[in-house]
Amino acid sequence: MVVWTVRADRRKGRVRLEYPTHLLYTSAGNSGCGCHDMMGITTGRRLRHVQFVFLIILVIGRGAFTPAAAQLGTSGDSFKFDPTLVEQWKEAEIHIPPFPDDSNLLPVPTAPADTIKLYVHAGSVSRGTDRVLRFTLIVESSGGARNVLYDGIRCETREYKTYAIGTAGRTLEPVDEPKWRPIPNYARNAFQDQLYKFYACDGTSSARAPEDLIRRIKYPSLNE
Repeated sequence: MVVWTVRADRRKGRVRLEYPTHLLYTSAGNSGCGCHDMMGITTGRRLRHVQFVFLIILVIGRGAFTPAAAQLGTSGDSFKFDPTLVEQWKEAEIHIPPFPDDSNLLPVPTAPADTIKLYVHAGSVSRGTDRVLRFTLIVESSGGARNVLYDGIRCETREYKTYAIGTAGRTLEPVDEPKWRPIPNYARNAFQDQLYKFYACDGTSSARAPEDLIRRIKYPSLNE
């Protein structure tokens, strides 16, 4: 018969299986070499010692892991996501400002390849509770034609929305069902992209304060 010898290492607190041991049996029971009896006594002591070591390991193991399990309460598979705990973004109520006057227009530097001129009306700049930066824009073509827009930029999603468009009667007419759209990045005249990158949003994709936007337009060196 082959039995694996179990050895306890007291210094390291570990139990390991070692080489197989061949137990010798005789048909004469207790007769024969007395070494068989000594082997039985030694083996019995060793097994009792191993049982004692296993008992200590079991008690220590339960003591080490039970507090963690009690702290967790349930397994990770039982966790359920609660969407009501997540802040739901909601757009603030919009108030369209008056048509802009030329006395309060701020020229916005554009790219060298652009063929348009861009202005922001300083009196229309606001940041709502929904973290959207809104302002009136004047986009002027090389021939002098002007488009007046009341826009908002949502920095977290890199989107813009046009709420109103200027008319020939110098009024801002609300757009029917305005929608958020991705900010385009054209090769030229990408004025929404310029506003998003250098003026409206900071390095953490959050809308700047109105006074910060105005200061950066007045002093372009702040963008470098």
